[in-house]
Order: sequence, then C-alpha cells, then structure tokens
Amino acid sequence: MTESLLLTNGYIHSVAEPYATALHIDNGVVAWLGSDETAEQMVAATARGPVETTDIENMLVTPAFFDGFSHHQLGERDPRILLSSTFIGEGSVHYAPIETAGAASDGLFIAASQLDQLDNTAAELKPPTQLLIESTGPDEIEQILEVLEQQPKAALMRSRHRLLLNHELTAHHIDRLGAVHASVTLVPEVVANRPVFHAPAASLISQGVHVATGTGNWTGSIWDVFTALIEHPDEAQRISTRAAFNTMTRGGVRVLPSKIVQTHMAAGQLSVGTPADLNIWRAHQLGVQAPNVRAAHWSTDKRAGSALLPILSSTEASPELVTIIRNGQML
Repeated sequence: MTESLLLTNGYIHSVAEPYATALHIDNGVVAWLGSDETAEQMVAATARGPVETTDIENMLVTPAFFDGFSHHQLGERDPRILLSSTFIGEGSVHYAPIETAGAASDGLFIAASQLDQLDNTAAELKPPTQLLIESTGPDEIEQILEVLEQQPKAALMRSRHRLLLNHELTAHHIDRLGAVHASVTLVPEVVANRPVFHAPAASLISQGVHVATGTGNWTGSIWDVFTALIEHPDEAQRISTRAAFNTMTRGGVRVLPSKIVQTHMAAGQLSVGTPADLNIWRAHQLGVQAPNVRAAHWSTDKRAGSALLPILSSTEASPELVTIIRNGQML
C-alpha cells in the first residue's frame, strides 16, 4: 500500500493553488500542491517515507464528486464518492421514505405524492433531522413553502431542508427558499438520451440559495450533467463550468445533513489537508468557460491564473476518466 504519492506534470484543479501542476498525497490527505520545479525538493523535506512519483502527462486532477441525488448505487470505478438516495448502500447518504423511516437513516424523503403528510411530518420533526422533499411543479413548491414557513426559524436553520426539483420557479419562490434556509437539488430530465434542466439554476445561485446537482436516472458521464447546466434551454439561466462543477463538489457537500457535513467538512476541493479522494481525467481542452457557450474562452497555459476545467459542449466527447484515487490510493 502506497502511503506517499507525488503526481507531476498535470493540471490540478485547485482554487487555492490555481498554478499547481504537482500534488503530493501523504497518509490519505493532500500534503502539498505546487509546481513541478519545486515538487521533489518540497516533498523530500516533508515526506516521512518512500514516495511514489507518477507523471500524469498533462491530465486533469479534480476532487471526487458528491452526487446530490441518484437512483443508482456507486459502481466499482466511479467518479462519485458519495451520493444522496432513498436506498441504503455503500457511499450513500440515506434519506428514508417517511413510510419506512428508521433510526439508521440520515434524513427523511417525502415524495411529491406524499406532500399531504408534510405538515404533520414537519411539525413532529426533531432538528437537525433533514427532509428531502420532492416537488414536480409550481403548485407543489407553493405547498412546500407554506408548510416550511410555519416552522420555527431556529428549527429551519438547524435542519436546512432540501428540495428536489427540476421545474420553473418564480422570483418570489426563490426569495422564500432563502427565508426558510432551504437548499435546492436539481435533477435533470432525460430527453432524447441527454440530461435537460428546466429549473432556474442561475437565478437560484445568484440569490444565494445553495444548489446541488444530482444525476437522478442519468447513467452517462457526470460532465454531461454539467454541460446541460451550461447549455440550459433558457440562456438567462446558463451558468459557468465552474459554477456547474461546484454543484457536485463543494456545493454538493454543503447541502447534506449536519452530521454528514461535519464528517466531510474539507471534501470537494483540493488544498493542503483535504482528503485525497481524486479523479484524474483526460480532456480534449481545458479553460475557463463563460455561461454563454458562444462567449466561451479558454487557455491551455498553465500560468493562466484560474483553476481550469474541461471545455464542455454537447457536440463534443466528455472527458475520459483515467484513474481514481481514494484515501490516497490509486485504484
């Protein structure tokens, strides 16, 4: 088992160290990020034992993904490290359907067809238990908000309930979501074998609502889900690649139940001290992509000063997963 691993000659997606081309993993955590030129000297000064060095040949290193909601369990070679779901499984944050709720669950799931039970469930809930509430249309979001608005503010702040949806919202809905301390988890519809979003992703994010993204029934590349956000049918609701990426990294962590967040406080990012749960990708082109696809711009210059991500388009192949690293180990 390799306890110390040095990756060199790569693109390290780190907001904290956007110029990094090398990354050192020691004892399951990121121990150092920096340039290839200083890597061996810095690692030699801090490593406690033998170091395995791997040239990743200009590939991209990202944190592992946190799937906001999925109907499919983690696979053997999966870019996700954690997912929210209504089933019990490895790497699953379990939201038990209210009719089968038990002490072992991480939260409770209320389907759109069960919203008639939301009022009683919310009234009897003991914070910080979190609800994951499904909404399939404007009438349902109105019903959900009316119930949550009746709950004590302190209880809402502790529980931070989540709404699972993919439909249009008014500006008033978005304002009220913030007032009840609820987050939104967007799950795409699959149309003609492509994920599609209808919810106003840009408006939610700009108004400070915490947004996570789930794959739902989608079984293709997670980058296709990000592409669907970038190419939202409503041009005003398109978001940047970085914003889309955040919905399954840092944003995907923030919306989880309090006890899960505490366990994964440093996850979903790459900086010194964060967990060494990484994905290594081969991408055609990296850069900084604006919300409007027609205004996209990019650079493959390692000195660009921004943490680069793949240039995404529904007309181009998605990045290829080459290697996964979990707890500092190449799998």
